[in-house]
Amino acid sequence: MGAMTTELPAVLRGWLAAGQFADIDDTRIWYRVEGSGPWLVCFHGFPTSSWDWHRLLPLIRDDFRVLLFDFPGYGLSAKPPRRDYSVLRQLDAAELLLRSLDIGAFHLLAHDMGDTVACELLHRLEQGQTGLEPLSVTLLNGGIYPDLHRPLPTQRLLRTRILGELTARLATWRVFMHQYPRVYAQPGNFDAAHYRAQWALMLHRRGRRTLAKVAVYMRERFRHERRWLDPLHRTGLPLSLIWGREDPIAVLAMARRLQARQPATRVEVLDGIGHYPQLEAPDRLAAILRGVLAAPRPDPGMPGAQ
Repeated sequence: MGAMTTELPAVLRGWLAAGQFADIDDTRIWYRVEGSGPWLVCFHGFPTSSWDWHRLLPLIRDDFRVLLFDFPGYGLSAKPPRRDYSVLRQLDAAELLLRSLDIGAFHLLAHDMGDTVACELLHRLEQGQTGLEPLSVTLLNGGIYPDLHRPLPTQRLLRTRILGELTARLATWRVFMHQYPRVYAQPGNFDAAHYRAQWALMLHRRGRRTLAKVAVYMRERFRHERRWLDPLHRTGLPLSLIWGREDPIAVLAMARRLQARQPATRVEVLDGIGHYPQLEAPDRLAAILRGVLAAPRPDPGMPGAQ
């Protein structure tokens, strides 16, 4: 592996400089605030970072005040090897960050692992265990139903207790490029610089040490299935799914199942798009978000409404 695997490319150095760090929950978290309007908070997925939103951000910053951040263990944030990276702790960090920025009511946009963090938020709302005030929840492709989740081979290894650490230590650029591009419907639409940036963010701050640890969320989806799915099925918040049809990991059947369980859910299916709508179709996603988030708030008496 050459220098490209260990150093941040220029585009990421610019991204880093556009944000700042905060010491949150014993971890140094990188975040960026941009735009004006109602708050839109974005939860990214595994194994990437808030850079997943970089193509969407210029299209929505005139409509929303956007908060992007890297969860502990991801991207530009610190990756302490002994930290607890459970979904519960990830939401703790997110809540503390939002409090530190005096963010009140906000719309939530989540993807992949971030969908599961959003489900933990819905659980805490039901239990009265959070002061966060989401106005709506919009989920992009993510493995919310573990029985339908189709992880890549490396993901399956990373989530195992025995082989996860070994898989992380042996991760190479060649293995990454053999598997990661499959998540896009048209991998050739992204140039080599894009893939180098994603790889660099994974390795940044000695990311190999924690790659298997942050993958714990996949096991937790089975262990906490009812904790997370029951509130999702009965939330009274405006709930929308924007789903890439060609996703080989979080298959379209997930969106259809949630729509059947929660008929009020708005579902937008993006033809010709894979796992990352925000990277593969940012224009289409931005247009849908403007329409979805202009919807009126729910009745405050409805379950889960704030």
